[in-house]
Amino acid sequence: MDGPGTVTWEEFVENAGKFLAVSDKLSDGWEFRGDKDIPGQAYLVRKTVCFLPDDSIWRNDEAADDNDGDIEEFHARFQEDPHEAPSVAETPFITEHHILWSMSYSVPVLFFNGWKSDYPGVNPVSVNEAQTVHSSKLNYTELSQAIHPIVGTPFLQLHPCLSRELLRGMPDSKNKLVSWLSCVASAALNLKIHPEYYKLTC
Repeated sequence: MDGPGTVTWEEFVENAGKFLAVSDKLSDGWEFRGDKDIPGQAYLVRKTVCFLPDDSIWRNDEAADDNDGDIEEFHARFQEDPHEAPSVAETPFITEHHILWSMSYSVPVLFFNGWKSDYPGVNPVSVNEAQTVHSSKLNYTELSQAIHPIVGTPFLQLHPCLSRELLRGMPDSKNKLVSWLSCVASAALNLKIHPEYYKLTC
């Protein structure tokens, strides 16, 4: 399906190739996996690991409420040592982002997952949790769980139905993939895009 607000498979592969060249220069960790010779059967992917404070939005508030008395008692009995460096308890947080091409819509589509664990697949982020870190004001709320069309496992997905409208607003972009990604990245667990990529759009 071609026309205004769409990206052909050939454009997607070309844009992705330029995106990867910048990623390699930045050591940003993006890869292109799959068979680029078959439309829709290759995708960009990046996995990252960071550490979040235990008192972040990911904590279990109910459990915290239940344990408030125990925590207060603990601090009353064991005062902090003024000569000891303060430490912050942290939880590993793994994110994985996949950028695919939708054959039905002829636009890029973003699949992603997050795990509050050392291991992918353990303690995944739910749709509701993912929505709580959506800091963008963009009206891009079609977030749901879907089966990844290539790897066949559940992912969170930003539905491509609004991507055509976004792409129509950037007809002069030299890299529509990057222009589109700059609009939707914050809705996918605040995916960060290095400013160097934006040079591809001019």
